[in-house]
Amino acid sequence: MGLVHHGSYVNYFEEARISWISNLGLSYSEMEKSGIILPVSKLNVQYLKPAYFDDELDVSVELHKIPTSRLIFNYIIKRENDIVVKGSTVLAFLNKKTKRPVRCPDYMLEKVTPLFK
Repeated sequence: MGLVHHGSYVNYFEEARISWISNLGLSYSEMEKSGIILPVSKLNVQYLKPAYFDDELDVSVELHKIPTSRLIFNYIIKRENDIVVKGSTVLAFLNKKTKRPVRCPDYMLEKVTPLFK
């Protein structure tokens, strides 16, 4: 059809989120090694305009608020000046062994708190 498949946007969200965390000097793999996992517990996608196979898309991501036991991210995907997709994800901080919720680790809070001042 020449259109970007609707499921691809979720992958774009994930790539942007991983880059965002990496740019803070953190990594998912290090978090997992420390015993914390971050599964997505909620996903919201608003398809506003179609994107096409050869389009160059810009994905922006921002943290919605200071994390507690979850991280909330907002995303905007644009083609030039047109917003194609908006979305959000909620990720839960879980203990890797027990799969029970835990608080955001202090080392992450130290990195993200200045973003809200």
